[in-house]
Amino acid sequence: MNVKQLRYIAFALAAAAFCSCQKDPSTSDLHRDYLVYTAHDSGTDFSAIETYYLPDSILVIGNSDQTEYWKDEDALSIVDAVVSQMDNAGYTRIDDKALANVGLQLSYVRKVTYFVGYDNPYWWWYYPYYWAPGYWGNWAGWHYPYSVYYGYTAGSLLMEMLNLEADQESGKKLPVVWDSFIGGLLTDNAELNLQRTIDGVNQAFEQSPYLTK
Repeated sequence: MNVKQLRYIAFALAAAAFCSCQKDPSTSDLHRDYLVYTAHDSGTDFSAIETYYLPDSILVIGNSDQTEYWKDEDALSIVDAVVSQMDNAGYTRIDDKALANVGLQLSYVRKVTYFVGYDNPYWWWYYPYYWAPGYWGNWAGWHYPYSVYYGYTAGSLLMEMLNLEADQESGKKLPVVWDSFIGGLLTDNAELNLQRTIDGVNQAFEQSPYLTK
């Protein structure tokens, strides 16, 4: 055994001794990070979509006994982030929802609420003031072409893309072809909450490359 081999063995033993003294990585800080989940209908050709409609408000899911919308500067900053991502992906925002290929609806969960989708009971039954299907046309309800089971907690943002060109015959449900859940947004810092929400929006599009035309 030559000197070079001895040095290599000594270095390996020293490295092993150092590692054995280290504690396992802590996971206690993981709750500080936000979570971004996305899902989509694999049968949708997103490259064929040209136009979208997005309201200048975010629906609030909270304790109110009537429909409530979030429309201040912070809400518009979030809407603008979505618009920027959609425009960068190759879509065109239009003002007439009746002419749009898809619609985008944003919802913010102010209280702890659990939603279930895909099969009965549809998750929106749990909150009577969710986006009404009638806002988008003559639809009987919502339809997810993929399995959905969500539990949303306070401080979550929901983004959903709706196929407005789907068959709208009597009794048909409006298909949700892409959706995103962004959780873990709340801290005691309002400015940080807004930045985390915008970062979450950007991350949702980044992990959905199929949306890019």
